[in-house]
Amino acid sequence: MKVFVVLALTVFTGCHANILLPDQPNPQLELVKDAFWDYVAKATHTAEDTLKMIRQSQLGQEVNAQITESADAAGQYIVTLRSQMTPLAQDLLTKISQEAEQLKMRLEKDMNSMKVQLEPYAEELKTSVNQQVEQLKQDVAPYVESLDHEALKAALLQKSEELKGSLEQSMKALQSQLGPQTEELRAQVEQHLQEFQKSLIPLAQSFQTQLAQKTQEIQKTLAPYSEDLRQKLDPFAQDLKAQLTALWESFTKNN
Repeated sequence: MKVFVVLALTVFTGCHANILLPDQPNPQLELVKDAFWDYVAKATHTAEDTLKMIRQSQLGQEVNAQITESADAAGQYIVTLRSQMTPLAQDLLTKISQEAEQLKMRLEKDMNSMKVQLEPYAEELKTSVNQQVEQLKQDVAPYVESLDHEALKAALLQKSEELKGSLEQSMKALQSQLGPQTEELRAQVEQHLQEFQKSLIPLAQSFQTQLAQKTQEIQKTLAPYSEDLRQKLDPFAQDLKAQLTALWESFTKNN
């Protein structure tokens, strides 16, 4: 039974972001129940049809009710915990947006300095830059909100590479129209993109550090709830095998 208690706590408390995902459907609760009864079947070598009857018995209903009660308490607390993590995500989104805006301003400044040479392509290129930078911010937002720092780092790298590739294609198209006079602009754009990518790395690392610190705080705060869950489930653990054996004998006599 102790194995199940550990399993239940793992499902309820999870690790880092998974515990904090909003509005998780309740299959997790059913997963805990199924894991418990699977453990019971293996520990007592109970046949599947007998186990089904036991699950439907008063004892089985009591166990399921106790699991549900503990899960509800943990779920309510998790909602509160997520509110503590939200400021971290919002702060990171703000910083990414600021870096993206800086990138737009630098690119627009470079294009304005060559406005005469770039006409009539300047406005079209600026519009393209704006759209692509805004798309990057939108694409990254879900990864920040998920509080999954590994997925976030991968997404930042992927999306910034996509932005870089798209702008390089735009510059190539521009060069085909205007020739060598756009070479200086192309070099400046490439430099700004590299600087933008480098600026994202410390943001992601800082987010990871803050998330780890906050998670440790949460784990310490969760400790009483974990202990409460153990205390609620332990009475079932003390003589569960004896109760199941008696119940199994009752079923076999009646069938």
